[in-house]
Amino acid sequence: MFKNKSMSFIPKASIKIKIAVLFIVLITLSALLSNGILYFVFMNIMREQLLEDQQNIMLQSRSNVQNVENSIDQATYYFSTDKTIADILNKATFDDIESYRDLNTINQQFIKYLDVPLSNVVSTYSATFFVKNTFPVAAELPTIQLEQLSKLPGGTGSNRFFNSDEAENEEWFKRTVELSGTLNIFYANDDRDRVYFAKQVRNPLILNTTNEMGVIVIAIDTSEFGKQIEASRLTQGTQLLLADQNNQVLYSNNPTLKGMDISSTPDLAPVLQYTDIGGTSDLKYNQTRYIADTYPLKWGWNLIALIPYSDITDRLSIIFDIIVGITVAVIVAGISFTLLLSNSIARPVIKLANVMRNIKDGSTMDVFIEPPEQDEVGVLYRQFNNLMKRINGLVDDVIESGERERQAEMKALQAQINPHFIYNTLDSINWMALSKNEDDIVTMVSSLAHILRYSIKQPNEQVPLRQEIEHVQNYVNIQSLRYGDNFQVSYDIEPELYDYLLPKFIIQPLIENAILHGTEQITGQGKIVLRAYTDGIVVRIIVEDNGPGTDTALLNDYLDREQEVLHSSDGIGISNIHQRIKLHYEDNMFGLRFYYTDNVMKSVITVPYKVSKKTLTEKIST
Repeated sequence: MFKNKSMSFIPKASIKIKIAVLFIVLITLSALLSNGILYFVFMNIMREQLLEDQQNIMLQSRSNVQNVENSIDQATYYFSTDKTIADILNKATFDDIESYRDLNTINQQFIKYLDVPLSNVVSTYSATFFVKNTFPVAAELPTIQLEQLSKLPGGTGSNRFFNSDEAENEEWFKRTVELSGTLNIFYANDDRDRVYFAKQVRNPLILNTTNEMGVIVIAIDTSEFGKQIEASRLTQGTQLLLADQNNQVLYSNNPTLKGMDISSTPDLAPVLQYTDIGGTSDLKYNQTRYIADTYPLKWGWNLIALIPYSDITDRLSIIFDIIVGITVAVIVAGISFTLLLSNSIARPVIKLANVMRNIKDGSTMDVFIEPPEQDEVGVLYRQFNNLMKRINGLVDDVIESGERERQAEMKALQAQINPHFIYNTLDSINWMALSKNEDDIVTMVSSLAHILRYSIKQPNEQVPLRQEIEHVQNYVNIQSLRYGDNFQVSYDIEPELYDYLLPKFIIQPLIENAILHGTEQITGQGKIVLRAYTDGIVVRIIVEDNGPGTDTALLNDYLDREQEVLHSSDGIGISNIHQRIKLHYEDNMFGLRFYYTDNVMKSVITVPYKVSKKTLTEKIST
């Protein structure tokens, strides 16, 4: 029953479970933390690699888009410097057949110069040349506005020549002339499916003062630009945006983004901070996190790639599965190893605990267990064996000591018979003296009887100061009968100290010393004063006499055991008082001290008042 009860309070495998749980938690946390860090490192590496690949592709796409501009510049340059075209524009002819031939020649040259460079970069386009209305040949050409081109037979896919009369009043034409040879990129009305590139061309061979030939307008479908950048989509979910100089999306593989103003879309606006130099930013659009890679192009356009974070994590799925598998394997292996380790560590401890648990009483104290290996647990086993051996020895000592104590008590009881017999005899003498009116004998016998009765009580008993003083008075009565009027004893006791408890027999030996070594050594009447007072911290009991005094330093050294021998009969008495006080109050600040000042010998006993030892120490130190 006892064994089951103890095991309910101390589970047999508690330390084993604690060790196992601790190691399992540490291994699990370490595995999760390290593999988690490894996963994020791979994720960052994958992210940087993806961005690097994306940037390389974006560079190629940027080059493709810029090739369109270079082709337009090249085509318009070749056309404007052709001598044949300049000659036809300069000459005046009145022959309709010759005029037709000249227009056909210009058209062929126009097609030749534009088709060769542009067909290499775009598959469909339209080119129109608005001839300056000051040339004679312009009179043979029709005049038209730009928005009417799409309504003509053949649509915008045809190459045409027109008189610039009506077009010169349109805003796009005026802006193109202002740019003077620089491309003017614009949209026609609300048509966002087509981009127009207009450029004023000049030829130094033209005879007029401005050398103006007219304005070439090339229209390219936005889908053609999509073909140039479609290869930039590195991942399946990447969204590409080609934004024009007004931050409007010219093309996107996501149709919902086409025509959007990026600057007025808060989620996408952060990409605009990199439109001058290019850069990468993180943003969230339509509840999806993207890495935005921005590259600036010519004409103030920007190529933007939005790569979803999910595409990165999808690529990491295999790595994630591998890391999870490694983590699970490490945890399983760690748990197995931990169970083995905890069992090997806890087994000797559990064995020791079981042995200690079965020690119920003295009948099972003789225990020895074989120590395991030379480790810390082995130290515990050996110390436990030493402890049990020592306890067994102490038990034997206690039994032997108890036997000696019982024998001593018997002797003490026998010894008490003699004092009681003496006390009863003194009492009989006292009654006989009373019957014969022998007062001195009555006083001495009565005082001696009180002293004897006071001594019979337990010597280590604490008594009120009142009883200790009564004992002193009985002693003084006997000495007064012996020495007569040679000394006088007075008492100065604070009233509240009469009930103060203190050890017995600590004042009377000091009165005895004051008589024997003080007043007896002088001529005339000796004076002895017994004082007792308190300052609320300690109680001081002082015995003063007007004797010749003695070497107080020698006495105090003897009390402090610095002086081994004291050549006087009072050595045993004062040492007994001092040591009993120190043992009783268990503090070195209390005890007996001797002083000789102003021809007065003082014996001072210091004992604590009614405060705690800690408070007492603090007050005395201050």
